[in-house]
Amino acid sequence: MIDTATDNLLPVADVIRQRLGRRVGPATIWRWRLKGINGEKLQCIRCGARWMTTVAAFGEFLRAQTANCQPVLLDSDAPTERSDATKRKLAAAGLL
Repeated sequence: MIDTATDNLLPVADVIRQRLGRRVGPATIWRWRLKGINGEKLQCIRCGARWMTTVAAFGEFLRAQTANCQPVLLDSDAPTERSDATKRKLAAAGLL
């Protein structure tokens, strides 16, 4: 959570440009703030006419996105052994 008394507040666009090395459009900032990515929203506060955040809040937003994107393999998703017919076809094609 952003603490307005102690945190170093910066405009969202400036934090993104500083951390990613490029600009993103206003629609991207709006989407990250309101809808989020993979269920994670960028923490921001309104200060006058600008949306502000912290470097730490943006870093947490990136870490949370990454954690939510990691695939979870279930037993049913585990790779299965190829059938003999498939092995023969792959060998004939020079792929095994």
